[in-house]
Amino acid sequence: MKCPVCNHENGNAHYCERCGTDLTQSPSSSTTPRDHESAAAAESEYTRWSSTQAAPSQSVPSRTPSAPTPHDQTYDNSGPNNHASAGDTNQWNNVMQNEKVQQAKEVSKQYISYFVSVLARPYQTMKTVGDQHALNGLITMALIAILSSTYFLLTFSRLDMGGLFVAGFIRPLLFTAIILLVAVVLIYAVLKIEKITFRPKTLVAQYGALLVPSVAALVLANLFIFISYPIAIFLLVVSYVIVFAGMNAVLFQHPLNRTKSAIDSMYTVLIANVVLLYILYRLLAGSILGILGMMLSPFGRL
Repeated sequence: MKCPVCNHENGNAHYCERCGTDLTQSPSSSTTPRDHESAAAAESEYTRWSSTQAAPSQSVPSRTPSAPTPHDQTYDNSGPNNHASAGDTNQWNNVMQNEKVQQAKEVSKQYISYFVSVLARPYQTMKTVGDQHALNGLITMALIAILSSTYFLLTFSRLDMGGLFVAGFIRPLLFTAIILLVAVVLIYAVLKIEKITFRPKTLVAQYGALLVPSVAALVLANLFIFISYPIAIFLLVVSYVIVFAGMNAVLFQHPLNRTKSAIDSMYTVLIANVVLLYILYRLLAGSILGILGMMLSPFGRL
């Protein structure tokens, strides 16, 4: 479409690329005297602007082809296209962050409903879970490690000990994560020795379902730190007993001792329990015995 003001060919655009005239108006509406005056003013402004822009390029003659100066390059780098691309990048980052937040909310809602349903009947749920519940099992194990370390941190904070964050949080967090990892590895090893076919993700989901009561016990243990030390330490011990009970429940729900092996399945499971108990003792016995000592001290009876 040709602009009626400056006669510039604009194609199918709605506004003139040269003077900005609205090209969507009808011819009859664009012929008023007021429009002619504004169009003439726009044309004169455009003519003045174009003459000033063209003047520098005509004033300096060039004998050889010149490369763009640093000033020109800086101008090009800060042009509207680069600003637009930076804005698009920021907008894309905001969209990705919002999507991650929404995904985290969905996972949290899904896990809460899973936790409530499994807490009522963990063993029956363990028989029905599959690979799709492996993430829930990993979340349960992570919560056990975090809640255990929080328990030690809150307990040690009442003693005003130095190096509280490392001794009261980081070490119990790492030690509990190692214990849970060892438990999964022992289950895997026993089932391999028994030559039982299984899926590793399903194994994690099954063990995670049986650990849900341990999470509930640790939540109560953290609450009872400020109410009663005996109840708090009792709930802590219960949570670790569930770790052993869950490992044995996962093992015995498989058909063990189907093949003639050098060692009976009972002894294989017993060895797995002894190994896990030894690792628990080496990693957390000092902290647990220290808490028991505090419970029997005058401070622990506060």
